[in-house]
Amino acid sequence: MTLQELPLVIQTSYAELIDQLRLAVALDVPSGATFRKRTISGKDYWYIQEPTTPAGRPPERYFGPDTPERRTAIERARTEKADADTRRAIRRSLVAGGLPEPDALTGSVVEALATAGVFRLRAVIVGTVAFQTYSGLLGVRLPNAAVRTGDLDLAQDYGISAALDDILEPSLFEILKSVDPAFAPVPTLFSPTIATTYARPGGFRVDMLTTNRGADRGHPVKLPSLQTDAAPLRFLDFLLRDTIEAAMLSRFGALVNVPSPERYAVHKLIVSTLRKDTGESAVKSDKDLVQSGILIDALIMKRRHEDLAGVLREAAQRGATWKDRLRRSAARLEPSPRAFVESILAEA
Repeated sequence: MTLQELPLVIQTSYAELIDQLRLAVALDVPSGATFRKRTISGKDYWYIQEPTTPAGRPPERYFGPDTPERRTAIERARTEKADADTRRAIRRSLVAGGLPEPDALTGSVVEALATAGVFRLRAVIVGTVAFQTYSGLLGVRLPNAAVRTGDLDLAQDYGISAALDDILEPSLFEILKSVDPAFAPVPTLFSPTIATTYARPGGFRVDMLTTNRGADRGHPVKLPSLQTDAAPLRFLDFLLRDTIEAAMLSRFGALVNVPSPERYAVHKLIVSTLRKDTGESAVKSDKDLVQSGILIDALIMKRRHEDLAGVLREAAQRGATWKDRLRRSAARLEPSPRAFVESILAEA
């Protein structure tokens, strides 16, 4: 598949939008708030203490990992105001330049989740909605058929959810209902009071996912920081190991977390082998491989093949089962991405 690189002005504008969204996130705090850095397991994280209100002093809450960008944003938050009009103008220019945008409902849901702090609590968008963001992140034009979706997959590592000293207020379900009161929990087979999916009439779904701990169980897991249940999935820990910030081109723009494109590509190779060969499952398997092949070609074109090769080697070295799944899925790719994957597997 021949991919087209986006004009440099579009790539620059996308990077500018991410910077503007980071600033907006940092400024979304009351005047007088203070920031404190904590070291946990050798890594630094920022926490925010909001000023006292008539109801008392709010508890300190998690603000995000320590990065140069976040430190800059924190400094700006003390002196500047976010320019929403600038962000909207950039977003319009990016859509006009060919970057994919979510449908109206998905965009509204993602914006509501971002405003409530879901991504601050290390939640990650996975699936096709995440795939849409790779056009701007990699600077390539993605085929329209590969970016269409009718649902939103949201994941959070269980260990992170349990360790965070912060809780989403209001709950995730209440946030969804604020966007559309028609959202309702879909009861699981395990209990009518346990839901890992929230749906509305018309077929739109929000599926909550988390990492699988130990042997495959399938039983839903409570994510304490997001106040929701989630379905544990095999191989999800591999996908969530390296996440990055991306700009979702919703109405006002939203700063979200997505997997790195390298891990997304390799993860799709693996999960495509878990699906059945008939019906909707077969269609999803084909889509997995299409998206993986596109990203592999894009990463090679952008000279990020060494990063991709490193992730492929890591997956292959996790055992014979992983390597076998990679080989089987690689055989179904188009010639260019297939040749690259098979060359790496041959030496892994």
